Amino acid sequence: MRKTIVAVGAVLFGLGLILAAAMPSHAQSGGDDVRFKIQAGGRDLYKLAIPASQGDASQGQMAQEVQSNDLALSGFFRVIDPKAYLANLSAEGLTINAQDWKNVGAEGVVKSRATPYGGEVKFEFRLFEVAKGDAPVLSKDYRGSSSAARSFVHQWAAEVVKYYTNEDSFFNSRIAFAGQTGAKRRDIFVMDWDGSNVTQLTRASQNILPSWSPSGAELAFTSYLKGNPDLWVIGASGGQPRPLSRRPGLNMNAAYSPDGSKIATTLSQDGNSEIYLLSSRGDILKRLTNNPFIDSQPTWSPDGARIAFISDRHGSPQVWVMSADGSGQQKVTRRGTYNQTPSWSPRKDAPLVAFTARDEKYAYDVFTVNVDSGEMTRITEGKGSNQKPTWAPNGRAVAYESSRGGVWISTADGRTERQVYRGNASAPSWGPSLSH
Repeated sequence: MRKTIVAVGAVLFGLGLILAAAMPSHAQSGGDDVRFKIQAGGRDLYKLAIPASQGDASQGQMAQEVQSNDLALSGFFRVIDPKAYLANLSAEGLTINAQDWKNVGAEGVVKSRATPYGGEVKFEFRLFEVAKGDAPVLSKDYRGSSSAARSFVHQWAAEVVKYYTNEDSFFNSRIAFAGQTGAKRRDIFVMDWDGSNVTQLTRASQNILPSWSPSGAELAFTSYLKGNPDLWVIGASGGQPRPLSRRPGLNMNAAYSPDGSKIATTLSQDGNSEIYLLSSRGDILKRLTNNPFIDSQPTWSPDGARIAFISDRHGSPQVWVMSADGSGQQKVTRRGTYNQTPSWSPRKDAPLVAFTARDEKYAYDVFTVNVDSGEMTRITEGKGSNQKPTWAPNGRAVAYESSRGGVWISTADGRTERQVYRGNASAPSWGPSLSH
């Protein structure tokens, strides 16, 4: 009897998820170059001024907006409000009067100029550290098709992050999501991480819960194309999807292993929601959980050694963790009565899992938990309901769907949050960074 009840519960739980060019040049300035890494509770954010780009007005405005968004959400910088600037920007050109910027509290200043050449554009970027005067510490120029202008700005912003932190950014990555396209239709979309260049991949049925392969070449998702919630795979540029798992019952929550050779997923082919390990072709390699309760929503640790998942075997949905072979299953979260949608951070320096938790006011918010220590941190609070977190490829930010609409991104410490997509979107999945 318990098996039948749980089988129905597994289906309802699954349906709940448904609803629910030039090289950079560095100025040599001795041994006092600014380098930092910011952790939650660490030093203040580095105060950076990004005035409007000189030259072509439309490209310049785009460059200012994209840089500001990139660097504010990188987790390292506080972008100073342009209304506070005192400098004479037209007189300065691509240099700075250091004292004017020091007077508004800027520690760094980014200058740029956009020059159109027919169907091409040239960008000149300069980074200054105010304490070092009017000599740029980083310079880079780009020239190419006007259609690549936004990409040039992302590349420059990535160079700024790299200069200060020696870390890679996430500015050349994409986010997939499911969006409503009709009364009984949802399709899979892909966009640049900041909401630009939205592309629809699927064009039939209910398609939900996209999940990127480690290479970024394809996505797995659940579709009702044939009536049952089955797993399918589609290329990141679209094309004809192919079936991955069409077993009876639920086929959901596909999660690629870090090396791409295996997929952990939720199946209910035996009447209960359990976690299985599939080959990249969809063959069952191993059943990882086996109990009369609901186990679902697997997510891999970055080294591929462990899997976090959701189980209600102790009475309410909580985050659990196990070895990749299914051994050593143990509960991680012990607070809250409804925890779900875990996502393991790609950073290896701390075993953090982001997840959705329902608070005492029945609002859903994003939390993180250290799976070794059990320490929990709240990322969102007091701004609607926020669910289904997914990590940036460098682990410095988290994207999620929100009752405020669209896709939102917060830095991993919760200090900076912005909406990056305003359309209908659910279950975002942040893909890997791509090479330029």
